[in-house]
Amino acid sequence: MTAALGVFAVGGAMAFAAVPGSTPAPAAGSQALQSPLTGDAKIAQDCLGTAGDVANKASWRPGARINLDANHGFLVIRDDKNAAVCVIEDGKGTGLMGGVIDNHGYGKLTAQRPFDYLTSMNYAHQSVHFGIAATDVTGVTLVGPNKSEAAAVVKDGTFAVLAKDAENSNASTTNHIRVTLANGGVVSGPFRG
Repeated sequence: MTAALGVFAVGGAMAFAAVPGSTPAPAAGSQALQSPLTGDAKIAQDCLGTAGDVANKASWRPGARINLDANHGFLVIRDDKNAAVCVIEDGKGTGLMGGVIDNHGYGKLTAQRPFDYLTSMNYAHQSVHFGIAATDVTGVTLVGPNKSEAAAVVKDGTFAVLAKDAENSNASTTNHIRVTLANGGVVSGPFRG
């Protein structure tokens, strides 16, 4: 409900008074106008809250999310230049995996290579891979060294994929990426370019 105002004019001066029984409207930019963050947006801001060196934290938004189990997962977050991976534990963002990854930025994506490696998490019997993609990328598939394929979760220029095999992150030719573009085109290449 917004406040109703009464106007009184006396000798060229005006006075404003709230009408009894009305509720004052919140000021523009006040906390009352801003809705509280929920879901992945809250997780992203929780992770950014643990990182002291991230500029303009409000410009970051959630991207692709992948859950390892009921309590653990990852959320790729991004701004207009860079991306980072947020660690999720028990539904809460606990920190950034390796900080903001600025050596693989959106400005480096091209039509010939509309995707780029961000980082990976390797376990004994599986691995999780994270990347960035151009706005016209609609699908991403990770092709493993044994030619196995795993579809990625793609959201807002980010992707995450769970592979059912471990990977040697030090080998630059281990995995390949195949992306599908909005126009139906397909581009493939080594994950780490």
